[in-house]
Amino acid sequence: MSPARPPRTPPVTDGEHRHLRAVARGSAATLAGAVLSTLAGFGLVLVVTRSVPPDTAGRFFAATAVFLVALATAGLGTDTGLARFVLRDDRPDVVRHLVRVAGIPVLLVACGLALVLAAAMPDARPLVWALPLAASADLCLAAVRAHALFRSTVVVDRIVRPGLQVLLVAVVLLLGLPGAWLAVAWAAAYAGSAVLAGRALAAVTGPAGRGAGERGQVGPRAFWSFTWPRAVARIAQVAVQRLDIVLVAWLLSPSHAAVYTVATRFVVFGQLANQAVSTVVQPRFTMILAGPPDEAPGLVNRVFGVTTGWSILLAWPVYLAVAGAPAAYLGWFGSSYVVGEAVAVALVMAVGMLVAVASGPVDTLLLMTGRSGRSLANTLVALALDVGLCLALVPRMGIAGAAVAWVAAVVVRCLLAVVQLRAEIGLAPRIGPLLLAAALPVGCVGLPVALAGLAGLSPSAWLVACVLAGGGYAAVVWRLRARLAVDVFAAGLRPARSLAVAA
Repeated sequence: MSPARPPRTPPVTDGEHRHLRAVARGSAATLAGAVLSTLAGFGLVLVVTRSVPPDTAGRFFAATAVFLVALATAGLGTDTGLARFVLRDDRPDVVRHLVRVAGIPVLLVACGLALVLAAAMPDARPLVWALPLAASADLCLAAVRAHALFRSTVVVDRIVRPGLQVLLVAVVLLLGLPGAWLAVAWAAAYAGSAVLAGRALAAVTGPAGRGAGERGQVGPRAFWSFTWPRAVARIAQVAVQRLDIVLVAWLLSPSHAAVYTVATRFVVFGQLANQAVSTVVQPRFTMILAGPPDEAPGLVNRVFGVTTGWSILLAWPVYLAVAGAPAAYLGWFGSSYVVGEAVAVALVMAVGMLVAVASGPVDTLLLMTGRSGRSLANTLVALALDVGLCLALVPRMGIAGAAVAWVAAVVVRCLLAVVQLRAEIGLAPRIGPLLLAAALPVGCVGLPVALAGLAGLSPSAWLVACVLAGGGYAAVVWRLRARLAVDVFAAGLRPARSLAVAA
């Protein structure tokens, strides 16, 4: 008898299984919330574009984009700082001390930015009052997430706030109020999320008197020496994500910004999967790297490779479905948005995001290895590339130039992180499972939707084609679940008494 063939995928060790199950449980919860949040965001764009002229819609989208860049600026990268330090010492008094160290600068910067935007950008005045509230909510939720607890973020930031934004904006549209009230309604949801986030943090840390006098070893200098590079990087990262809308409105017109927003809206549908996995894997990388040094490299490579495969399986079908029939996707927003430039933008964005997702949570791993300076440099390079290419290409190519600039910036940032991690910690996940994970959405979703698109699809027919292709795709993935470690993901969704991480 010939010897048995070795399995194509090495068996999952107990340590790997424990970490992957924790990521699966947390990812499932955050992914469910992210799906609802993204659907709410898509519904918001759909309602606005179908209810107001493109010029009004473009002004609203540009104002909210500026708000989100300002919110990232006010956050000062404290989410990463808290994630790094809280898991190392999560005593309630220590956590409250860290929140104070982080929170005072955050609130001061948020108030200052609100005043600056109110003076400098008339279209943003109706919403800047909510900036300190939004910054407070983000800080509280970041402190809760740093305990590897994600339910509060899912409920408050992924369900309640986006749902309120859609509801309040819809009320404004039904009442026929002026366009500025769209921004007021959108911002008002942050008041509710700030209250809920504060209560979530209080539930974790307990009364202020408990454990008084325990300060731990992390003072302001230690916290900010790690966090400040991430603060700049976070600002630059969100600027890369949002500034293109502002630049299009400035270089072309608010109407062009509305078309560009519509053409790129689908990007968040795929990003939600990547973000759900990255958010949960962040504390797991911290735990692995803080563990036995001889086990860390193998665990990091395995967890990184498997979670990257999960992101590909979840995100690539969205981008391939849009790339297969971009005009049908754009038709959901109305005929005025189905133009050649918008089709080009959708195609460029889809291709770029395929590459970005395939790189995996590289920036998260780079940060958790303590290389916040490297992350900062990478993000600043991406921002400079994005702004420079926008200024050069948008006047010549229109909104397609903004898409090229954005994709170039995102891809360069991811590739820089991949090269650095390979050199620094020997990051080398197995390629075979990743190639299989990439081939399945291409064959099961991308090609069928593209072939159907050749015959011409209405928006409704495109959605039906996507659902049918997605059903077959899900069946194939489940058939190959062991090779893709999807069985581990599924096992992580089941309750386990031994699992110490709450979803």
